[in-house]
Amino acid sequence: MSKELIRKMLLPNRNGSHSLSTAMAARSGSGKTTLLTHLVNEARKDEAFKETRFVYISIKQEQLFDEKVPIVTNVDDLLKQWAKNPIVTYYPTEPEFYEVDIDEIIETSFSVVDKVEGGIVLIIDDANVIKGFDSRGIVSPSVKKLTIAGRSKGIRGLFICHRISNLPRLMNGNLSGMVLMSISSMDLDYSKKIFGQDFEPLMPELVDYRWAYVDLIEDKTFKFNPVPN
Repeated sequence: MSKELIRKMLLPNRNGSHSLSTAMAARSGSGKTTLLTHLVNEARKDEAFKETRFVYISIKQEQLFDEKVPIVTNVDDLLKQWAKNPIVTYYPTEPEFYEVDIDEIIETSFSVVDKVEGGIVLIIDDANVIKGFDSRGIVSPSVKKLTIAGRSKGIRGLFICHRISNLPRLMNGNLSGMVLMSISSMDLDYSKKIFGQDFEPLMPELVDYRWAYVDLIEDKTFKFNPVPN
């Protein structure tokens, strides 16, 4: 995989055409955590990401980064770790406060990003459990802010969900690309209607941990074999 593609997926480039949010759709057991970890680690090898800060919000409290990546459970500790660690994992601890925690992280990112030269990547895993995060729901003002205004501030969202139809309608027109693993046949009509993409020919190839990156800006699809464990 080229540096160019990694940058299109993840780099928070304030002036880049590919600097809108990215979505990842992958059903349970498809290997998304392994793929995500690989993509972030590959990005960290690129000089373009040298000063970028990654926050991985794991609602299920699981991650595959090495032991050097700190795990925190509150925003104060997150800010302390940002100063010296390029990647920080955040574990929400109370289900009734998932949305509050995520909104606070988003707002905090907007308040400090001017001091972060390389920008910020906010990765929200299992975003589909967030209230309002579906095709019929209304997302919080903070998630809306991240999706619409993040690009100009140098904050990039990566929203990970189980199905493409978990994505709020707000994402239509506000995504640079999608990372796909196994996808549901029930998402085919939705993808055509909302994103203008026919994924039916792609479905047979997204098995056994194979994956694809769909460039929504240039209307191109790149297919990949499984990443190494």
